[in-house]
Amino acid sequence: MSFVTHIVIFWVAVIAAISILRLFPESFMARLVFSRQGPGPRGGEARSRYMLRWAGYWGSWIGQCALVFAACWLAASWRPELAESLWFLVFWVVVVPVLALVAAFASLFALVASTKAMIAAANDATTASAGARSGLE
Repeated sequence: MSFVTHIVIFWVAVIAAISILRLFPESFMARLVFSRQGPGPRGGEARSRYMLRWAGYWGSWIGQCALVFAACWLAASWRPELAESLWFLVFWVVVVPVLALVAAFASLFALVASTKAMIAAANDATTASAGARSGLE
């Protein structure tokens, strides 16, 4: 099979799985896949504070990536043959740093949005609960 055929088969499987999960929204797997990730808004909370909590959430992801990177470094120093494995190197040198970079940009964006909300006086209180926004109530 050609590379393009593998890509088409992959995306057909992904779309089919999502379509099947949408048919059973109350199933455990659908709730796991479609649930809201990150902090939800609290009733009456200022937007700047909400965005600050999002920055903290993404900051925790940066910390987790740093921990995984350090664990991989430790594993590679204890077992040098791991450093020769392509899968391990891709995970350690590409995947973990890219996730940390995405989390850093998201945290920076949330900090800028929080500061903008404080300065621009668009600091109105959030009114929706987390469940109402995700459609789970």
